[in-house]
Amino acid sequence: MNWKVLALLPALTLAAAMPAYSLTNNKSHNPTTASYVAQNTPAGNTIKKTNAVPKVPAKHTSNNTENHSNVLRVGSRGEAVKTAQNSLKQQGFYTGNVNGVFDNKTRSAVIQLQKSKGLRADGIIGHRTLAFLK
Repeated sequence: MNWKVLALLPALTLAAAMPAYSLTNNKSHNPTTASYVAQNTPAGNTIKKTNAVPKVPAKHTSNNTENHSNVLRVGSRGEAVKTAQNSLKQQGFYTGNVNGVFDNKTRSAVIQLQKSKGLRADGIIGHRTLAFLK
């Protein structure tokens, strides 16, 4: 026998004795979703056992400020919106009335500002956008 085959013989017997594990077609690549397929079974009879863990969708936060009280978006009202509208107007992005109501015109102006400053243009005034308004 060839010496290479003899050297690989322990590894081959170990590989044949070990069960095969494969990941399911899941984007999370979670090891708990591995499938077990038995190799040493009669022809045509395979055992497949899956442990499916439901994927919990991640909460999308815009600029990581969605949970803070200083976030302004469509529907927001008050002095903070007036201040933002005044700042947007001074910088030439807002042409509407300064009324303290965050409407679609204000959102469009915020998006224009965000694009011009290289921020993610989501139309929401968070701490990053606010820094460019001051």
